[in-house]
Amino acid sequence: MVKFSFTKRDIVTMAAFIALLLVAEVVWVLGTVIGNIVYPIVFGAILIITATVIGKKYSILIIGIVLTIINLSTAHLYGGTLAALAYLTGAIALEGVLQLSKPYGGNRTISIVGAFAYGVVSRLTYVGVIVLIYGMVLPIWAMVALIAVPLIPYAIGGLLGYQIGVKVKSTLESV
Repeated sequence: MVKFSFTKRDIVTMAAFIALLLVAEVVWVLGTVIGNIVYPIVFGAILIITATVIGKKYSILIIGIVLTIINLSTAHLYGGTLAALAYLTGAIALEGVLQLSKPYGGNRTISIVGAFAYGVVSRLTYVGVIVLIYGMVLPIWAMVALIAVPLIPYAIGGLLGYQIGVKVKSTLESV
């Protein structure tokens, strides 16, 4: 059985990072070309900062569940409401990778690989939902581009997130 050991401070910190992740959606205002490059960097960085700062197992999974519920209820996603499942599947992949590191979220390489895994799984889920469930007809090159283009930016976001997360965590611990 899974036991959660989150303090009130951890829960408030998770809520703050969920708010940051929701604000990161504003990047899409810049358009799909810039959004597909900038959004994965920002989103991946915030996810890894969250894992590094909180440092407890299942924090990313909980955030993924909350984001999925929020996005399912607001129905604002391009590609349909069920595209929100991409947040959950990506969070499951990232959580699985981050649990390989001791302490949780404390290894740079695993953080980068985790952000990359989040990108792969979430984009595969997104494309799968819009093509298989909603029946959107896309050429193969468009499906490959939807999956492949954001992968390197997710890894860059993982690197930046780890570097910033270590600094934020040390600052919070010194206070």
